[in-house]
Amino acid sequence: MADVFLSYKREDAARVRKLVAALRATGLDVWWDEDIPASAAWEATIERALREARAVIVCWSPDAVASENVRSEARVAREDGRLIQLFMKPCSPPLFFGERQGVDLSSWRGKADDPRIAKIAQSVRDVAAGQRPHLADGPKLHRWLNYRLHAAVAVLVLLAGSLAGWWLMSPAKAQGPQTLAVLPFRALNPADANLVDAIWDDTRGAISRNPNLRVLGREAVTVLANEDSTPADYRKKVGADYLLDGSVQHVGDQVQMKLSLTRTKDGAEVWSDQVGGKLDDVFAFQQRVAREVEGRIRGRVAPGGGATAQNITTSAQSYALYAQARALILKRGNGHGAMGQARELLKKVVAIDPNYAPAWADLGEATGLGGDPEGVRQAIGYLKRALQLAPNLAHAHAALAMVQGTPPELEGELRKAIALDPNDAEAWSWLGNCLSYQNRVKEAAAAYSRALEIEPFFFPAVGNKISRLADLNDVAGLSAEVDRVARLGDAIFLAKVKAGVASDTGHPADALKTLLELRAQHADQTGWVDNHLSSLLLQLGFLDEFAAIWNAPPDVPATYRGDPGPPNLAHWGYNDRAIDFWQDDDAPAVFGRLLPQHGRLGEYRAFYTAAFKGPEELIAAFPKQQRFTQMAPTIAVDLRDAGDAASAQTILSRADSMISGLLGKGPATRDLSLQMAFIRGAEGNDDEAMSLLSRAVAQGWLPDRSFYAIDIADEPAFARLVKRPDFQAVRRHILGRIEEERRKVPQQLLAQAFPMRSKIAA
Repeated sequence: MADVFLSYKREDAARVRKLVAALRATGLDVWWDEDIPASAAWEATIERALREARAVIVCWSPDAVASENVRSEARVAREDGRLIQLFMKPCSPPLFFGERQGVDLSSWRGKADDPRIAKIAQSVRDVAAGQRPHLADGPKLHRWLNYRLHAAVAVLVLLAGSLAGWWLMSPAKAQGPQTLAVLPFRALNPADANLVDAIWDDTRGAISRNPNLRVLGREAVTVLANEDSTPADYRKKVGADYLLDGSVQHVGDQVQMKLSLTRTKDGAEVWSDQVGGKLDDVFAFQQRVAREVEGRIRGRVAPGGGATAQNITTSAQSYALYAQARALILKRGNGHGAMGQARELLKKVVAIDPNYAPAWADLGEATGLGGDPEGVRQAIGYLKRALQLAPNLAHAHAALAMVQGTPPELEGELRKAIALDPNDAEAWSWLGNCLSYQNRVKEAAAAYSRALEIEPFFFPAVGNKISRLADLNDVAGLSAEVDRVARLGDAIFLAKVKAGVASDTGHPADALKTLLELRAQHADQTGWVDNHLSSLLLQLGFLDEFAAIWNAPPDVPATYRGDPGPPNLAHWGYNDRAIDFWQDDDAPAVFGRLLPQHGRLGEYRAFYTAAFKGPEELIAAFPKQQRFTQMAPTIAVDLRDAGDAASAQTILSRADSMISGLLGKGPATRDLSLQMAFIRGAEGNDDEAMSLLSRAVAQGWLPDRSFYAIDIADEPAFARLVKRPDFQAVRRHILGRIEEERRKVPQQLLAQAFPMRSKIAA
């Protein structure tokens, strides 16, 4: 029979191993699972050791708190009076364990002569003798009250009532917007995790629709909660004034809930209470939750009162499926597989409950994210169905614009969404996209900034904001954005942002180096990094590494090296559907350069006539204006050289009109100057083409080898300029900069990331 059984989570094994050695040095007989022989029955051995030990030490950490096994072992020890609690990392223990004292070892460095070790050893002996342990320390409460169950909507009724009393007894202060962080809900039963996550999101949404109150976004709160942040951290990093949190214990049909509101200015818990009650039909209370939370809580915090939130009920079965689907959509960065699962779940929801508007809205978002025309068509139908059922469903309005590429004509949908829910970070970011496409650069940057006030870790918003600041050549703004991200304290996020700044300001080698370092140091970021590395590798001529990321066949890097492949491009699979060639990411530009160089201009025109009856159909095939204006000069010159001058003129005229319209709405950014240089070159306006090209290069532009050739002399639009000395000077400058950037790439890191690839230069 051991003196003490150690319960811990495998992620903490390194620290626990030091604890085992230190306790054994005091003479204690310590049992932990690394003592189990390989031939023994694992679970039975643990159960016997737990049952027979005189005392049980539970080593709490965020991972241990989340472990059902550790909690179960702790409950067994608590019930028979053998529990001793240690805190290996800052965290708050599960409900009903926080009232028991423990020893804080979060700062312990493994020394056996630390006074805390002697205190723990004495406590073990006290417990073994049937006495209560005397421990003075308590846990560091960096995170509060973590658990929620799948019926949390009903529990929120209790939350609303309890909070209402506190708020109604305190005076409402007419002051600026208060920022509230609603900390993540966590389910005691892991099977409820998706449902509880969706309910947490709904709860945030229910109190976020007042323009006088700022509710922090889910990503920011999740990141900081996972870091066990203090109230001061929330205030410093994301500007939170208050933290709202609680914990739930569900036994039978009863709920016991502990609530807490913490002021971040001084870390004071300004209110706490415990409530309990019997669970009834959770969905019958949704309207009451909306009325109480919105009208009592948010209305007291926000000057001018609250606004009634719209809650739409459904069955428990439908809502459980909907919750799973929403969790998958929010993880859309993990790949298309998760999005496909979400779509299937949502189709089941609307089959069960065809009047549940949020499910139709999310089905529209999940279907339209891919961007393919058929998916977009279906998505629009789903979103319109959602708005028929619930005309004021804010996210449906925003998603309706998003799935269609946020065109200017749908700006009204985005602004309506923001008016209905001013704390929807995605809607603000999508509005920024809409304004960016109109060259309303300063307005777009402001929209992205608003998204980042709500969701400080929202990478699409920060990446797009950086691009707009680079468009404005706002060096001070870029520096301030990097400083803001640095204050958040997330090294990975900061590295991603620094890479984005380097790339957007014409320093691809610095961006590539930062990403390679991130990849080497954080294996879990490999997928994200490779996705962003690929364009940089292509630009700087590391074509085998580029192909390795996408598992591309050998003919792909060969094409970027200048080999168009066999006639008719049969190996690319475009013969059956010629339109696929034109809707490929960069095929019209790449082959528009290569085929004329190899005397195969007729093939290019054949693909055009196979796909389109005329230039209007071609223009319509590019739903995003920027892609059309990028491709137009090359397409037009090739068609003109192939004998179709009329189509070429129509294409150039339309592209010229589009770019001129954008320049009338905003600054002459690097990209717009460049695109107009290509158009003017194709039109034969040589002097203006040279002036615009020189301006873009002076602003830091470098070709990407995809839409634009590394050697600009290969561009059909610049064929008339090649013999000009000023053109050759710009050409030499670009080639020199590309070679300079290529030499700066750390070869050791590149070889480490792609060890099996040859480093053949393009």
